[in-house]
Amino acid sequence: MNKSRVEAFTDAVIAIIVTIMILEFKTPESLKFEAIFPQIPYLISYMVGYLFIGVAWYNHHYMFSKVHKVTKEIYWANNFWMFATSFLPVATAWIGKNLNARGPEIFYTIVYALWTISYLFLTHKIIMSDELNGHKKSANDIKNMRIYKALTNWKIVSIIVLADILVLTFFPAGQLLIVTFQIIFLGAKFNEDSDNLF
Repeated sequence: MNKSRVEAFTDAVIAIIVTIMILEFKTPESLKFEAIFPQIPYLISYMVGYLFIGVAWYNHHYMFSKVHKVTKEIYWANNFWMFATSFLPVATAWIGKNLNARGPEIFYTIVYALWTISYLFLTHKIIMSDELNGHKKSANDIKNMRIYKALTNWKIVSIIVLADILVLTFFPAGQLLIVTFQIIFLGAKFNEDSDNLF
């Protein structure tokens, strides 16, 4: 399968997702500055969602620059990843109505968990494809991505799950802090060669 077609399709879907997210930001009817204040919860959730998508896209780009053959399995795993990512605008908008409401935060956690599973599935398929085609260095580069190493480490995953449960029980708004922490300290720590791919 043509890798550039899959990348172009993915980029288009991601662009639409980001566009939908910003369209949820409502323009106030009043011309007074304080009229924007009710939108602050959505602005916060939007910023986290935008950071999430930006980091996810960068990691996705890195993996696709390393893969040498896009198989049917990778294509469908990529579709699953985009499907999971497409729920982010809904989760972001719902949280934006009340940052400390348990229902929206639980839904956001479910979306994030589905995204994580789909991301790991896609990453695994890319690694397997490179290994089967004799590109072990590329496969190892992807295995060494901090986000992949963290999400396949049962100790780190256990701590994240426990933190999610505690936060959702006692302080639901803290869920966005956990997600932001994961994005910055796990997802945004890119491999050193990521700036020298092309």
